[in-house]
Amino acid sequence: MNKKEIILEQLQLCHNKSYWFVSFQKAITGLTEEQAKWKIHDAENSIWEIISHLVFWNERYLNRFKGIANPEMEGNNDTTFSSLNGLVWEDVMEKFSLVMTDWHHTVKESEDGKLDQQVSEESPGTWLETLTSITLHNAYHIGQIVTIRKIQGSWSKEQGVS
Repeated sequence: MNKKEIILEQLQLCHNKSYWFVSFQKAITGLTEEQAKWKIHDAENSIWEIISHLVFWNERYLNRFKGIANPEMEGNNDTTFSSLNGLVWEDVMEKFSLVMTDWHHTVKESEDGKLDQQVSEESPGTWLETLTSITLHNAYHIGQIVTIRKIQGSWSKEQGVS
C-alpha cells in the first residue's frame, strides 16, 4: 500500500468500513434523535455534539486540502460541539457522511505529491501527518459514541463491539 491508499483506507474505516473498531455508520445505526441528544450529565458531550465537532473539523480541513478558504473561526474548540444544533437528526448524520465521502473522493483524486506537501505556513506538518491525525481523532470520537451508547443501553453486541 502506498501513502494515499493507507489514508483512503483510514478514511473509509472511520466512515463506513468496520474492522478493528466500528465505523461511524455502524456506531450510529439505529440511533434515535433522543438517544443522540442524551447526556450522562451536563459536563459530558452528547453523541449529537460529538458529531457536530467531527463535522466542523473534518469540513474545515477538507476545505484547506482543497484550497478553499474557511470563514474565521468564531469561539473556540468547545463551540464546535454545537455547530449543527440547527439541523434535524437525519441531516446531522448525513452531514458527516457527506464530508467523509468528499474526503475520500478528494484524496483519491489528488496529485500523488499532495500528501507530502506542508499544510500551510502556520502548520508545519505535511498533509499525510495531518490526515493521519484527523483519522485518529475521528476514531477516538467514534469510540466515545459507542461508549455512550453502551452506557445508555442502546448498543447491541451484534453491532460489532462487546
